[in-house]
Amino acid sequence: MSLSTRFFRKLLVSTAALMMAASAFAQQPTAAQIEQFQRLPKAQQEALAKQYGVDLSSITGGSSANRLQSNSVDKLQPAANSNDMLLMQALADLEDKRKTPLSDEPAKLRRFGENLFDAQISTFAPVSNAPVPDNYRLGPDDTLLLQLYGKQSDNYELVVNREGSVNLPDLGPVNVVGLTFTEASSLIRNRISEANIGLQAAVTMGKLRTINVFVAGEAANPGMYAVSALTSVTQALFVSGGVSDIGSLRDIRVTRNGKVTARFDLYDLLLKGNNANDITLQHGDVVFVAPAGAVVAIEGEVRRPAYYELAQGETLGQLLTMAGGLQASAHVNAVSLQRSGPNGRELVNLNLNETSAQNFALRSGDKLVVPLLSQRVRDQVTIVGAVSRPGSYAWKTGMQLHHLLGNVWSDLLNSTDTDYALVVRRINNRGDVEVMQFNLLDAVDTSQSVDFSPLTLQPQDIVLVFHEVNQAFEREKLNSFIRKAVQTKLTHFTENALLSGDITATFFKQIESSSALIASTQYRFEDNALTEPALIESFVANMLQQLYVNPEYLALSKHFTRRELLYPLLQTLSKQSTDRRVIPIVSVSGDVKVPGEYPLPVNGNVAMLIEAAAGLNSSAYLPRAELSRFLAQQVERNGVEQQNINIDLGAILSGEQQDVTLASRDRVNVFTTPDWSQVRLVNIRGEVRFPGAYQVLKGEKLSDVIKRAGGFTSDAYPYGAVFTREAIKNREAEQAAKLLEQLKSDVASRALTSQNTLQVATGGSPLALLNELQTLEPVGRMVVDLEQIALGKADYDIEVEHQDSLFIPRNQTSVTIMGEVQHPGSHRFRTGLNVNDYLALAGGARKRADDKRVFVIRADGSVMIPNQSRWFSASSDELKPGDTIIMPLDTEYKDGLSMWAQVTQIFYQTAVAIAALNSF
Repeated sequence: MSLSTRFFRKLLVSTAALMMAASAFAQQPTAAQIEQFQRLPKAQQEALAKQYGVDLSSITGGSSANRLQSNSVDKLQPAANSNDMLLMQALADLEDKRKTPLSDEPAKLRRFGENLFDAQISTFAPVSNAPVPDNYRLGPDDTLLLQLYGKQSDNYELVVNREGSVNLPDLGPVNVVGLTFTEASSLIRNRISEANIGLQAAVTMGKLRTINVFVAGEAANPGMYAVSALTSVTQALFVSGGVSDIGSLRDIRVTRNGKVTARFDLYDLLLKGNNANDITLQHGDVVFVAPAGAVVAIEGEVRRPAYYELAQGETLGQLLTMAGGLQASAHVNAVSLQRSGPNGRELVNLNLNETSAQNFALRSGDKLVVPLLSQRVRDQVTIVGAVSRPGSYAWKTGMQLHHLLGNVWSDLLNSTDTDYALVVRRINNRGDVEVMQFNLLDAVDTSQSVDFSPLTLQPQDIVLVFHEVNQAFEREKLNSFIRKAVQTKLTHFTENALLSGDITATFFKQIESSSALIASTQYRFEDNALTEPALIESFVANMLQQLYVNPEYLALSKHFTRRELLYPLLQTLSKQSTDRRVIPIVSVSGDVKVPGEYPLPVNGNVAMLIEAAAGLNSSAYLPRAELSRFLAQQVERNGVEQQNINIDLGAILSGEQQDVTLASRDRVNVFTTPDWSQVRLVNIRGEVRFPGAYQVLKGEKLSDVIKRAGGFTSDAYPYGAVFTREAIKNREAEQAAKLLEQLKSDVASRALTSQNTLQVATGGSPLALLNELQTLEPVGRMVVDLEQIALGKADYDIEVEHQDSLFIPRNQTSVTIMGEVQHPGSHRFRTGLNVNDYLALAGGARKRADDKRVFVIRADGSVMIPNQSRWFSASSDELKPGDTIIMPLDTEYKDGLSMWAQVTQIFYQTAVAIAALNSF
C-alpha cells in the first residue's frame, strides 16, 4: 500500500469522524494508547501534535491523563472529542510507518486482486438509495413513491404486500409483483389518469426490499447475509469480507434454485473493466467461491509483479498481459522459469521474442523472473570532469572528440586545464584498460590550422578532463549533495562538525592516506555498524567508485579536483596488475604543482608526466632532475635493484634533447633551485637616503644593502647603529629560558638553606623577580662596526639574512649614566672626560653601589670595562657620544641590622655547641 493512498484514507477518515462527532459514537483513546504516546520522545510528540493539530497539554497534562486512564469506563461512550480522535489517528499513522518497509527493502510479492477486499483501504459501503435500473422486478416489501399532480396534489407511499399488490388511493389494489419497475410505473400512471380526468401521476422507487443471499465456499466470512435487492455478486463479496487466502478470484458461481445461473471472473473486472457477469442477486441465491486453481508468480521487470491465478489453458503470453506487460528495461532474452519437478526444483530459460515462449504452458507453482537489462551501454562515450555537461553520449562510427566538445567557450569551464586530458580505453574483454594522454585544446579547437589534432573515439571510451592545478569548480554544490545524502543516517545532523567545510577534501585525504582500495571490505558494513566519520567516508568512497558510471555522480564530476578524478583510475590500474602485467603507474615529486601518482599513458615520457602534474613551479631547477627506476628483483638481497638517472629537464622540455620514455613505477624527482627563497627581506631604517625593506639574495653583504639604500645621510651616526637578527633573537630566548630555569632552581635551593637571606637583602621575593625577568623580550642585537664596513674592510662585513634589521640613529651628543648613582641621567658629551668624571657629574656612587665593577655599554652595543688606574688608561677607554655608564648594585651588601642579626645567630649557635660539649 503506497504512502499517498494511506494518507488520503486517513485524511478522509479523520474528516468524516470530525463531521459526525456531534452525533456518532466513537471510542476514546485507551490508557495504553495514551501511555504509548507519552513514551515517545518529546520532539516526536511535538511533531505529531503539530502535524495533526493536537493540543499537547490536554494529552500529557495530569487532568487529561487521569480522565483518559480512568477505570470506570462504560461500554459505550459519547463521541470522542476532536483532540482524542486526532491523537488516535496520529498513533495509527505512527504504527503504520513502523510497519511500512523502507523504500530500499524489497516488497513482498502478493496475490493479484487480494487487496481489492482490504478493509483498510476499501471504501465499499452498501448503498440503498442507488438509482434503480429499468429492468428491476418488484417484489414484496418494495416501496413505490407516488406523486399526484394536476387538479389535486398528494404524495403516497405504496408498499408491495405479500400478495404482490399495492393499494392505489381511491382505486384499490393493483398487482405489480414480477413486473419491472418501468412496467409497474406505466401501469399505475395509466390507471390513475384513466380514472381521474385532469390528474397525472409520477412514480419513483422508494425503499428497496431486503433479500437473503448465502455466501459459501472459500469466502473470507461465509454465511447468510441480508442485503439490498440491488446487490450484485461483487457487492456480496465485499459484504462477506472477500475471498480467503485460498479462494479463487476467477471461479465465482451464482447458484439459483439449484442451478448455476452465472460464473463470474473477477480478473475480467480488474483487468478489462468487464462486469457483464456481475449480475444482480435475488432472494435465496448462493454465491460460491471455489478454491483457487493454478497460481504462478511473476516478478522482476514487469509492470505488475504478483501471484496470478491462471484459468484452464492460459499461457505465458497471457500471464504477461495480466502482469501489465514488460518494463522497457526488461531483458527478454534471458527470462528464467523456476518450477517444481519430480526431482526437485528445475530451471528453464526462455526467450520472450520467440513465439514458442509466448505459447509456453504454465503449471501451478511456477515462478517467472524477468531480469533487468545491464546498465552498461555498449555504444557510448563518457566525458568526466571539468566540462559544462559531463555525462554519457551515444557513440557512432567516425566520432571525434570535437563533435562533443566543439565550442571551447561554452563546453569547457574557465578553470579547465586545456593542456592535459586522458582517454581511458578498454583493450580486452577482461576489462583491462589503457590510458592515452593528449592536449585537450589541440583536440577540440577546430579553428587551429596547424596544431589541430582530432581525437577519434571508440565505444566505451572515458574522457577525463581536469581543472588547472588541483582546484575545483563550485565545490559547495558537491558538499551540499553529500550533506543531503547522509543527513538521515547521522544522529545530530544540524550540529555535526563533520559536515562543515570541504567534506570531500577532508575525507578524500583520509581515503588516500590510508591507501584503501575502493569497495574494499571496510566499506561493506551495514550503515548502523559504522561510526559517523566512517559512514561519511564510506559514502565518499562509494561516490569515487561509481564516479565514471553512475549518472548522478557523473553529473557532479566537474566539482572534483585533479587528484580525486584520478583516484578511481589509479585504483583500477592497480587492480588489473599481476605478476605478468606491470602496474602502469608512475609518480613525480619535488618542485611541481601537483606531485603524486599518475597513470602511465601509452608512450608516456618525462614531459608528459610534468604536464600531468600541472607543470613546474617557478623555483624548479631545470638543469638536473632525477629519474629513479626499478630494474629487477634481487632475491638474494630480499629487495629490488634501482637505477638513478640524471636528466636535463630544461633540455627535454625545450626539445633540445630527446625525451626519456617512462616505465612502470618510474619516479621523477624535480629539485628546487639551490638557495632559492621566494622572499628574503632586509629592513633598513633611520639615517639612510632610501629607508625601507629590500629583497636580497643569499650571499649579499650588509655593505651592498647599504649602497642600495643610498648610503648614510649627513646626520647619520654609524657608530651607534643597531643591527638585529631573528635567528639571534630566537637563540637568546632559548638561552634566557634555560637561565631562568636554572635561577629558579638555585633560588629554591638557597631559600631552603639560607632562610630567605636573599629576600631580606633585596626586600622582595626572588621568585617574583624571576617572573618579571620572564616578561622581558630578547632583542637579538648583533654588534657590527659600520665605520669599518663603510671603509670597505671585508673582515668587518657580514652576510645578511632574511628578516635582518638595521637602524642608523642620528648624531649623538650625550653620555648616559645609569644604576646606583645619586642622580642617574644623561650629560652632554665632553671631550677628555673619563668614566669617573661622568660619575662625579651624576653625584657619585650610592651606598649600595659596587664601584669596582663599573662598565660601559657603547653605542655600537659592545661593552667596555674601564681601567681603574688613571695612570695606565688606554685610549680605548675613552668615551664616545651615545655610550652608557652602568653603576651596578652590590649583591653582597648587607645593612647593619642584617649583619648584626647574622652575627647574633652565629654567637647563639656557638654557645649552644659549647654547652653541648660541656655536658659530656
